[in-house]
Amino acid sequence: MTLVEAHGVGRRVELPDGSRLDILQGVDLVVEEGDRISIVGRSGSGKSTLLNLLGLLDAPTDGELEFQGRDVRRLSSGARDRLRGSEVGFVFQQFNLLPGRTALQNVQTPLLYDRGSGFWQRERLAREMLERVGLGARLEAKPDRLSGGEQQRVAIARALVRKPKLILADEPTGALDLETGAEVMSLIESVADESGAALVTITHDLAIAARSNRHLRLVGGRLEPLDAAPSAPAVPAPGTLASSVDPALDERLTA
Repeated sequence: MTLVEAHGVGRRVELPDGSRLDILQGVDLVVEEGDRISIVGRSGSGKSTLLNLLGLLDAPTDGELEFQGRDVRRLSSGARDRLRGSEVGFVFQQFNLLPGRTALQNVQTPLLYDRGSGFWQRERLAREMLERVGLGARLEAKPDRLSGGEQQRVAIARALVRKPKLILADEPTGALDLETGAEVMSLIESVADESGAALVTITHDLAIAARSNRHLRLVGGRLEPLDAAPSAPAVPAPGTLASSVDPALDERLTA
């Protein structure tokens, strides 16, 4: 099933002096259920803007963008919000946890907006998801009592508790050490595999990018496919360094 289909998508803003800034231009992209896509690019290339469009946080100014067959530009902001809440999960570099709330309360937050049984079952669903990410013993811990890896696991549980069809990960390992980052990516991929969700990852980490089966690069606001990439590197054993990235992929991603 096609989740997202973009044809000639662009995003531009008007500057105070009346000039136009084109952030994205002519983006073509199809995201199917179960896809694993990595997007790399230099700072300012439009990666975050593209993520916002895919996640229905914004609408394009040019081209056609459909989410599950619905024209995003024709949706009201409220309709986009509801669709995003039920079908899209975000995992960010900064964990964005509510500081005064426990892990269990943080994961319940998205379910407060659920119009179905998820609202009434929010504590059970949040507890089950935290157990799934290995934090069953840390339900009552607040963010300042959790390590960086544990905070990211809470953020992952919060993003996936509503079982979204599309997971958008924006530098999900950027604040973590090498070993913890690999473990976190394995966790995201495992949960995505269980639900059949698509996973789109924006990253500067070549080892993380190599884990996907489709590799794209943003250059000057334009999305370019890369050549066939090697298999993902093995997840490092505890206490070891990650496998090196294939030099060919390294060259293509950093060109």
